Amino acid sequence: MSYRRTSVFHPIQIPFGLIIWSLWFATMYGSHAVVCSIAPPDPNLGIFNWLNASFGIFTLVVVALLLWLGWRSWRLSRPPHDLDERQVFVTKVASGIHFIAALSTMFVGLQLAFLPPCV
Repeated sequence: MSYRRTSVFHPIQIPFGLIIWSLWFATMYGSHAVVCSIAPPDPNLGIFNWLNASFGIFTLVVVALLLWLGWRSWRLSRPPHDLDERQVFVTKVASGIHFIAALSTMFVGLQLAFLPPCV
């Protein structure tokens, strides 16, 4: 069977959550380094600055996306369905990886949001 790559039954959905997490991770740490070298926030503000706020908002958006993708895959794998074993496998594994990626994003994002930047 062939599916469009955007289909939840396509095998690319299995690593998709980790791909989203790795892009988020590289973006967060890369932007952190660039911002701290170009325009660091005022150290007297502590954790309450624009950089931590933007990290927190971006992290929440990515976590919401990953949770939605995981929920969508899990919902499709639940009975009653007209799916073959391969489709059920892809949707269940993809949902688990999306949830793991969401937890990883939240874990790392909380550290970025609650530590003073550029120290």
